[in-house]
Amino acid sequence: MTNSTKTKKQKYYSSEKVLEEFYSAIASGDSRKLQRVHIPHSSVFYAREAYYQHSGEWIELDRMERAMYLEGMLKAHDVLDPERVRSWE
Repeated sequence: MTNSTKTKKQKYYSSEKVLEEFYSAIASGDSRKLQRVHIPHSSVFYAREAYYQHSGEWIELDRMERAMYLEGMLKAHDVLDPERVRSWE
């Protein structure tokens, strides 16, 4: 297989400022930048808010998403880098 026939895996990035990243990518007109924005499943936002209301502790979206995945609440395709172990695990 030559380099020209290999498919490169799209690299996504996680951000706490999801809306800002999304709108910035749209405004830039760069479709590649837009495709790299990872937008967590809506349940991640709700669960994080509920966790904050209960505990008073604000945690990162990536941590909440990963925890929900490990608990079986999200599928691998819903999570950014599902196989990557985080430092807090």
